[in-house]
Amino acid sequence: MGKETSGSGSWLLLTRRVVQASVLVLTIVTGYRMTHGAAEASIERFCPFGGLETAYALVTGGTFTCATGAGNLTIFVALLALTVVARKSFCSWVCPVGTVSELLSRWTRSVKQLSPKNGWNRAWNYQTLGISTPPPAVDRVLRWLRLPILVVILFFTFRTGELVFRPFDPYYVLFSFHGHDVQAYSYVLLAAVLALAIWIPMAWCRYLCPLGVALWPLSRVGVLRVGRSDATCTGCRACDLACPHSIQVSRLTTVDAGECTLCLECTEACSSSATLSLRRVPGARRTRAWLVPLIVVCLALAGVAGSSAIRIPSTTRTFVTIPGAEAARVRFTLSGVRCVDTAASAMDRLAPVPGVLSATAFASRHEIEVEYDPAKTSPRELKDAFEAPFQDPESGVWMFHSFTVLEVDGERIER
Repeated sequence: MGKETSGSGSWLLLTRRVVQASVLVLTIVTGYRMTHGAAEASIERFCPFGGLETAYALVTGGTFTCATGAGNLTIFVALLALTVVARKSFCSWVCPVGTVSELLSRWTRSVKQLSPKNGWNRAWNYQTLGISTPPPAVDRVLRWLRLPILVVILFFTFRTGELVFRPFDPYYVLFSFHGHDVQAYSYVLLAAVLALAIWIPMAWCRYLCPLGVALWPLSRVGVLRVGRSDATCTGCRACDLACPHSIQVSRLTTVDAGECTLCLECTEACSSSATLSLRRVPGARRTRAWLVPLIVVCLALAGVAGSSAIRIPSTTRTFVTIPGAEAARVRFTLSGVRCVDTAASAMDRLAPVPGVLSATAFASRHEIEVEYDPAKTSPRELKDAFEAPFQDPESGVWMFHSFTVLEVDGERIER
């Protein structure tokens, strides 16, 4: 098979840039529209890490944690399948934080006038991306930082039922446009992460990302890999310098490192068409490079589409059982319903309304489905109950404008 990609303007590089840019723009637009009330879909709904964070609550109680929902679950399952087949390609093709990190690292190419022979840089390897990279031994140790970070996040999330990582998560802080739980220190930490990405290429992804370390074991045994032919390799090490994660490709016959994201930058940098190629195991047979974007896009779309097919409630409440009552259902989309707690608070508004039988919340969709007796109440009365001033039964504090009904059974409310 001849070399399918050649040069920085090749179709494969262009495809990856288009996929990255598309996801980044969609994430920014979704976050902005959600913040300004023009959309109900939160960026948290599309975060695969939420699928891992909610795993304990889903297994033990059959409900989701905080603001997570079916979208997080289906996208996480799709991500696991993607990692088994195409390793951590999500990180280099889809992840918005990975895209921003890569853009920042590439921006530092403007400092190339700083010679790698300067004394200050002798202990650090000058890279194509970023200003410097720790020596391999230090780099390997620093990568282990992600594991205790993951353990701490999951421990406190499982224990409290809250998304404790939210104010520290670069994805949420950057793209939620000052969303719920974002604090002043969140921006300080975000600035530190972005600054670090300028200095050390892909620093967040290498040393801090909890999702990255969770995917590492599956990525290690992934089917698709970059293979190298000793017979045609010139030893120029262009592939080593091109790798955003500093994998020493020139020393490997098959790149089986769990850090490989199949960005295929190494195959682009190689001057020999017969040296580096995409292969699949077992058998290390060569395969077409276009399989990577095809698999990435198909599984990403499957994960998002699956969220519409699966409906698992965040919480359910039964108010009263009326034997023989003819029950009707109505679905409300409410601003202010962000998580399990806010959904429960919205349900409290329904308690005084006669004829309300039960309510089921889907917090990640900002929806509450109400089952009611149409002989005793109506959707109009239920809407008014959600939006009316409410006195908290525990604190005695009156709350105003906590919730606004945006849609009733999918029809938008004109105001």
